Amino acid sequence: MQYEVKILEPTDLWYLQNNINKETNKFYHPTKNIPFVQQVEIRLENSGVVIQKGALHRCVGKLTHGVYKTDNRLRDVWVSLMTEVDYNAPVYKGSGNVYLEPRGKGQFLHYTAIDISEQEQWEFDDGIFQFCSDNVILGTKKLKFRQMAGSSDGRWRIAIKALNGQHARVVTGTSATTKIIEIHRGETVIADYDFVKGFTSGIQEDYRKLGHFGKGGGEGYVWVYEGEGRLLVSENDGMGLG
Repeated sequence: MQYEVKILEPTDLWYLQNNINKETNKFYHPTKNIPFVQQVEIRLENSGVVIQKGALHRCVGKLTHGVYKTDNRLRDVWVSLMTEVDYNAPVYKGSGNVYLEPRGKGQFLHYTAIDISEQEQWEFDDGIFQFCSDNVILGTKKLKFRQMAGSSDGRWRIAIKALNGQHARVVTGTSATTKIIEIHRGETVIADYDFVKGFTSGIQEDYRKLGHFGKGGGEGYVWVYEGEGRLLVSENDGMGLG
């Protein structure tokens, strides 16, 4: 499974019809919005992809489509995920191209590809999951009420694990740039905003009060991450830096 994030620009005819000089105002015009569009193209070669619900724009090639479901043979592995609800999503298999829904200016995403080994299980905010290879097991966990209040990316966690003996890939989409950091036993990550977008199974997550806000110091409710593993973090989330 390979993918490419494309930026589609208006045609020469569009510039002509709107009386805009493309040579001098290709990206910006003081009075008219120039409609650049972002779209993801996924290329399959005898492989498969699971995409976010409602994300398909079109697909072309020798492809079959269906709904992702957990195989009964994997029930023991499924139980180890400790998820609460099965995750149903479109899956496409074969050879060809799958195109996701285009996004207009102001809604562009930063895409991050994460390779998942068979020893790892990742959990992501449901709002940032975009697509993954089909050799995975998926499930969902509902956030606690106070966690929902502190999260900017949805009400669920999507848990993803590669099938035994295989490596999988998942691609996330966020409004700000992300990177992967690693913490070790005895280290702690504390953030007063939705800093962490995903983490591996060795990490314990909590959303709790830090001190007593307004009474002798403290930060109110903060996100706390402890344990050992990897985290997907967004240092610029909420800053509007793109």
